[in-house]
Amino acid sequence: MRITRIRAADFRNVTFADVDTDAPRVFLLGENGQGKTNLLEAAGLVSAFRSFRTTEIAPLVRNGAKEARLRIDVRDDAGTTSAVEVRLAKGSRTGQVDGTPVTSVADHLGRFPTVAFCSDDLRLVRGSPSNRRRWLDAAIGGTDSAYLEAVRTYQKGLEGRNALLKNPDPSEEELRAFESAMLPAARLIIESRARQLPEICGTLRDVAGRAGFTAAATVRHRPDTAADELEGCWKRMRAAELAAGSTLKGPHRDDFEVLFDGHDAADYASEGQQRLIALGLTLARVRRDAARAPTTPVILADDVLGELDDVRRSAFWKEIGEGHQVIATGTRPPPGNGWLTYEVASGAYRKG
Repeated sequence: MRITRIRAADFRNVTFADVDTDAPRVFLLGENGQGKTNLLEAAGLVSAFRSFRTTEIAPLVRNGAKEARLRIDVRDDAGTTSAVEVRLAKGSRTGQVDGTPVTSVADHLGRFPTVAFCSDDLRLVRGSPSNRRRWLDAAIGGTDSAYLEAVRTYQKGLEGRNALLKNPDPSEEELRAFESAMLPAARLIIESRARQLPEICGTLRDVAGRAGFTAAATVRHRPDTAADELEGCWKRMRAAELAAGSTLKGPHRDDFEVLFDGHDAADYASEGQQRLIALGLTLARVRRDAARAPTTPVILADDVLGELDDVRRSAFWKEIGEGHQVIATGTRPPPGNGWLTYEVASGAYRKG
C-alpha cells in the first residue's frame, strides 16, 4: 500500500495541511515541536482509528477548534485507490471510506495498515512495563480486531472500577457488575498475549538472522495474574484495592521480559545490543502485519532513522526492502538519496 496524500485540519498544532506523499520514501524535516510527528500521527490514526501517541481525543483537536478532520488517500497493491477520513470531536470519532461511514472498527482494521516506529521503541528493553504493553497492544491489535476491542472494553471498565474504588463507600454490587463486564475482555487479552508473543519471538529470530544482527534475543510473557485466577484474585484483593483506590491486579499490569542469551537484556545486553533487539521487534511486527494484512503496510518512522548507526540502518533497509513505503521524520536530512522531502515549521509543510 502507498499513502499518496495526507490532509489534516485543526489537528494538534496543524491548522491545515495538504501534503502529497506519493513516493516510496517521504521525509518530514524540521526542529522538534514543529508538527512533523503530527502528520505521521494523523496517517496512523486514520488507518487504525487509534493514535500511536495517546488514547485521549481531547489533545488531538487544536485549541479553539470544535473538531479535527483527517484524510489519507491510499493506493493498495492492486492499484485500487481509496479516500479514508476521520473526524474527531469531544468524546467521539467517526470515519468514512470513499464516503461510506465506517460502522465497525473491527471491519476497518487492517484494510489500510501502517506500522509506527518511534524513538521510544528503541528503548523498549529498558523502558517501563507500560511502554511494552502499549507496544504489544499495537503489535497484536493492528490486525486482531477482537483483541483491540477487548483492550478498549477492559480499559473502559477499569476506569469505571477505579472511580468506584475511590468512593468512600462503594457498592459491592456495582463492583461485581464492573468485574463481570471486564472479565471476558481480560481473559481474552491475557490469553492472546500468551499465544501471540511466542509467534512474535519466532519472527524476531528470523528477522534478526536475515538482517545479520543478534539472534540471541527472545521475549517472554509475564502476566500479572493468570486468566483463570483473576476473578478470585479481585475478591481476595478487595480490601487492599479499596485502600489503594485502584485496581491492583489484572492485564493492565502485565509485562513481557526481553532476554539476551537467557538473561535480562536490560542488565546483560549492551546499549547497542538493546537497540538492535528493539529494532528487531519492530521489524518483526512489520513482517507479521505484512503476512496478515490484505496489502503491504506503510512504515511510519518517527525520528528514529537518525538514531541508527550505519550497521543498524543497513539492517533496517535490508529487511524493509523496496516493498514498503516509508514516511519518516527527523531533525537532520534523510539518510541517502531518493527521498521526497518536506521542511516543517509551525505546522506548515513546504516541499524541499
